[in-house]
Amino acid sequence: MWRKNMSKVDFTIENIDAEMIIAKKTIQKEIPLPEGYEYVPFSNQYQDKISALYKELNININLDEKIQSQREIFKNHCLLVTLKNELVGFLCLLKDESQCLYLACTAVKEGHQHKGIGKAMISKCCMNFDRIKGKYPLYAKVNAQAYNEIKLLSKMEFTPFLGQTSTKSEEESVQDWERITKILKEKQV
Repeated sequence: MWRKNMSKVDFTIENIDAEMIIAKKTIQKEIPLPEGYEYVPFSNQYQDKISALYKELNININLDEKIQSQREIFKNHCLLVTLKNELVGFLCLLKDESQCLYLACTAVKEGHQHKGIGKAMISKCCMNFDRIKGKYPLYAKVNAQAYNEIKLLSKMEFTPFLGQTSTKSEEESVQDWERITKILKEKQV
């Protein structure tokens, strides 16, 4: 189960997985990181730090399994953000069963949220994705329990994907987004 967020996961919300989508070349400019923050390349030395960040944010992802199965992608399509050598943010592009790339594993340490780090990572990731040859759009795996991430992705031009996926029919996707939209309205997101 993928749980992603820009704030802690809200377990009081129904657990609904869904996908969002953005067309290639939608984001025209990379948003810079705030002053003092920097990107560092992915290496195994960060694996435990990423796992600790996920634990802090209640994100339940088996990172070791993802790294082992998609090592080249982690090396080339992950963004790690540090401040004074402390890991504060992580985002990665992964492949799903259909071999499409999707945005996943988004996490920003609590004391560093709402400073533009998530937005900067997403914009950089989209710009990097646009340089990859291919005809497919970029997907983002989201969960209703991480409604602040859905809000941020929506502001950045991602839209709900209402089509068939590898795990859902078109009808199921539409029904899930109807339920998520109700939750977003209730939470006033």
